[in-house]
Amino acid sequence: MRTQHLRLDAGQSHFAWFDKGSQLIVLDGALAVTLRHAGLDWLPDVPQYIRRELDEGECLTLETAGHVALSARGSRVVSTTIVEPSGRSGMLSVWRGILRRLSGRVHGGRHVSEHV
Repeated sequence: MRTQHLRLDAGQSHFAWFDKGSQLIVLDGALAVTLRHAGLDWLPDVPQYIRRELDEGECLTLETAGHVALSARGSRVVSTTIVEPSGRSGMLSVWRGILRRLSGRVHGGRHVSEHV
């Protein structure tokens, strides 16, 4: 498993691609997580995105891969640890990695596994 630490100041947000099974653990502060929920696609009048608010000490495990927006909630700094599941082996994972990086460049975000 790979981990990354993310710190957001009050009013800051972060947009990135996360793999299925990634865990967002709030260490300090409160974090708002906005993600697409594919299970709601069949409902015509329901928003396709859901927003979850996590307080200090809470954890969210992502059920599907996709782009996620993280925002600092309130006037405090937010400290979050992102735990990404172990990488897959094989050619399919190489292509997925390439597509993720290209998608990140187009959308202006970055993938959590890239080292800063």
